[in-house]
Amino acid sequence: MRTRGAIVLGGGRSSRMGTDKLALLLDGRPLLARAVDAAWAWADAVVVAGDRPDGWAGDERTVFRREDPPFGGPVAGIAAALAELGALDEVLILAGDLADPAAVVALLAASGTGPDGVVLEDDEGWPQYLAGRYRGAALAALVGALGDEPGGSVHRLMRPLDVWRVRAPEPTTRDLDTPEVAKLSGAIPPEMR
Repeated sequence: MRTRGAIVLGGGRSSRMGTDKLALLLDGRPLLARAVDAAWAWADAVVVAGDRPDGWAGDERTVFRREDPPFGGPVAGIAAALAELGALDEVLILAGDLADPAAVVALLAASGTGPDGVVLEDDEGWPQYLAGRYRGAALAALVGALGDEPGGSVHRLMRPLDVWRVRAPEPTTRDLDTPEVAKLSGAIPPEMR
């Protein structure tokens, strides 16, 4: 049995961004590739919940698994990726549009955990469940309870977990989901390279 796996959420329509946000370049690399690289620094296996991008130049060991239904949201993505990963001791979950996924993984890796895991907490005190490390059995039990229609919000899914929270500075928990935030972070569309 693999002990550590990672789920990178790479689905969605990027409707607030107006273009594929995961293709945005930050420090010369697409956001999705940056998140996958950060996940591989910690995990034995990485599954991206979403379609493999055309021209994928990231780690070839990465598995892509589309959520069911397509564009079904992050909960459906977590369920699909977890089914691909199978039983694990720990599961890292990362949003694909994080500005600094390597810093997220470093903080989570260095932290202790509560009974069910650890998540980052933003500067407003909100748990960032898509920047978390979870006990595999606890996450699998939550997803298993969803039945055949995994939907709803991530907060509703994860709220029953007993997790520690690690306060993180705003740049670490920043997700690039609007043009304004992308510009603030220095992310650019690939055609502007």
